[in-house]
Amino acid sequence: MIYTYQDGTELQVQRDFIQDLRNYVECLEKVLPLENDIIELKDQEREQTAIYERKVSVLSGFKDNLHRYLPVNRETEEALILEPCVNEIYNVCDKFIRKTHDEYENEMSRIKKDAGVQIKHKETEIVKILNPLLISSVYGAKRIYDIAYSEQGLIGTLFCYFSGLQFNYKLNFADEKLTVQKLIGDLNMPHMTKTGLFTKEQKPRMVNLSDFIVLSIQYDDLYNFSLDVENKKRIIRIIRKNGNFSVLDDGQDITANDGLSGLIEDSELQKIPKKIIEYIRKNVSSFDLKEVLLDDEDAVVSNSVFDCMKIIAGQYGLIVSECIRRSSVKNEISIKIQMEDGTRSEKYISKEDLYSSLANIGGEGLEIASIIGADPKEKSKSSSSSNKYFIV
Repeated sequence: MIYTYQDGTELQVQRDFIQDLRNYVECLEKVLPLENDIIELKDQEREQTAIYERKVSVLSGFKDNLHRYLPVNRETEEALILEPCVNEIYNVCDKFIRKTHDEYENEMSRIKKDAGVQIKHKETEIVKILNPLLISSVYGAKRIYDIAYSEQGLIGTLFCYFSGLQFNYKLNFADEKLTVQKLIGDLNMPHMTKTGLFTKEQKPRMVNLSDFIVLSIQYDDLYNFSLDVENKKRIIRIIRKNGNFSVLDDGQDITANDGLSGLIEDSELQKIPKKIIEYIRKNVSSFDLKEVLLDDEDAVVSNSVFDCMKIIAGQYGLIVSECIRRSSVKNEISIKIQMEDGTRSEKYISKEDLYSSLANIGGEGLEIASIIGADPKEKSKSSSSSNKYFIV
């Protein structure tokens, strides 16, 4: 399937951009009211808590100043007569103040607990809504995969980074255990072994790693990754950093061994990163968004989801501008789709419809409309063909 602009130029991002744009707006319509509800709940909690904190302060101040309200000169006969009365007043006031103070503290705890439950529920809903959008529709995000085998089976984490925005996913795999054979296919590496009955001379021989178990995978890109595999005898680590390969056999770098490095076939190593990403694409059974960070702060907890959505809108705005520039119909955002059998079709959304959907959200929607370039009255923003988008 090939996605192009109206003039036949392929989109830098080979995705159904119109559907991504619709999904983005739908997501925006759902998450912004939830985030605004959370902000309102936090404001209400602060206001109600401040009222009780003021009451507690008044009571505490009265207690501290009680001696000034009821002065007693213990050297006089009158003081001795009044002392029991004053003590009774102190006791009654102290008892009332402590009781009332506890009631206020309990009420503040209840307010915070109730607000916390509602806020947590809405935060969970936001994460659930963002789950399918972020993993597929943020173009150009740097993706790092961290996969490990443990007693719980094969579990991975996907770290995504883009322009101060970070979102992390838990990846679940159908395989409880992964072998080298399933991940890569046949893979052979040289190993120095002792031969001879008496001399114990060391000679290289090839070892098939197909039955080795994959312990961990850290994958940045085709030129940077590490793969740890083991059997009952040894752990082998294959590393590629900035395009250069290293192979460690129980900590010994065999690529630095003149007697072994020549036996390593480059084609064996070159196929590994492609096989890793191919396995990930085909075998992730489910993915769960765990956190969204903006400038290293939790965007959901800090109510910065709208700011995250603006970053994504900036990406989409460049493509919207390019769609309009390459089309003769300036009031539509459209793309062409060529199927594998050669069938061609078009998808579009009018600027007016897009603007209307965003305007219905309110002031925040209008701000997004301006970033995307959806206002029918505004001229499209200039764009540069040098903007590139990549997706793993």
